[in-house]
Amino acid sequence: MDPLRHKDLDHMVRKMGGIISVFEIRSDPLGNRNFSAMRDVMDVYLDACTHALKEGKDFIDDGMELTDDQKANLKAALERVFGVTPDQL
Repeated sequence: MDPLRHKDLDHMVRKMGGIISVFEIRSDPLGNRNFSAMRDVMDVYLDACTHALKEGKDFIDDGMELTDDQKANLKAALERVFGVTPDQL
């Protein structure tokens, strides 16, 4: 990967992390645990982006492949958000 592209993607990952933190702060007082659990979905996405970047992959142009742990975490997060497993949607 081009060093400039890597730098841009790394900056994007850092900004996404900041947005996730703000989301948590803003959503916690709502008292809606399902909505607040959207942060868990964002955490899985950020983790997958970080993992791809560490492997030198461009997660925007090339997409990303979720690890088994990330898949399990995403399934659990979606269940917390919507109250059903993804296969029930």
